[in-house]
Amino acid sequence: MPASSSPATEELAPNGWSWGLLRDFREGRTTALHEVYQRHAKEVTATLRYGFSFQASGRHHRFVGYRSAFELHDALHETFRRAFEPGSRERYDGLRPYGPYLRAIARNVVLRGFRSREVQFPEVREDGEARGSEIEVVDEVGETPEQEVGRAQVRAVVKRFLDTLGPDDRQLLELRFVEGKSQRDAADLLGLGRQQVRGREAKLRQQMLRFLRKQGEEGLVAAGLVLPLLGVSLAELLGEVLR
Repeated sequence: MPASSSPATEELAPNGWSWGLLRDFREGRTTALHEVYQRHAKEVTATLRYGFSFQASGRHHRFVGYRSAFELHDALHETFRRAFEPGSRERYDGLRPYGPYLRAIARNVVLRGFRSREVQFPEVREDGEARGSEIEVVDEVGETPEQEVGRAQVRAVVKRFLDTLGPDDRQLLELRFVEGKSQRDAADLLGLGRQQVRGREAKLRQQMLRFLRKQGEEGLVAAGLVLPLLGVSLAELLGEVLR
């Protein structure tokens, strides 16, 4: 007896998602963003951890992958932040698979962020050996005017959040996300225990996410909710505003 199509199969969009998930994702609903992250985080992580080959200026190069868990975390966060921005979500029609789209964003994050770090971009010679070589990414496109305006708007929102904080909290954020101090070093400088610093960071993170949500910055909120720390995007914005 031939098997009949199940209702679940009939309700799938071309990319393999349910139509409901696609609709909720495009609308920026938190539950949908969580689900999409859970579905695709593993493959994006693999791209960032194990690297990829590419061509630049007529030469073959290979990104050898992140050795630092911190750098891997930051690149993963930035990939999903870009993918979850309102414009990116609304443009995604569900006709193409989402995985390759995310991996393309991850590649752009790597190539933009590490253009000058040639040790991670060795040139691959014809004999298969790799040697260090300065990278020039000739096909990399900078931010559009619309993206620059959007980033300026988000920066203004983050500044308004910082204006709500007391001097102690601002000092902690400056030590951690402007000076790049570890939690242990920040704790020593502030005369606190490391657990106290960790607890204050967690509290500030939740305050910031609530503030951003109220301001309509769902793209940043979604990325922040699915990752354990503030992450590269919020940390980068904090650094820009506090400097």
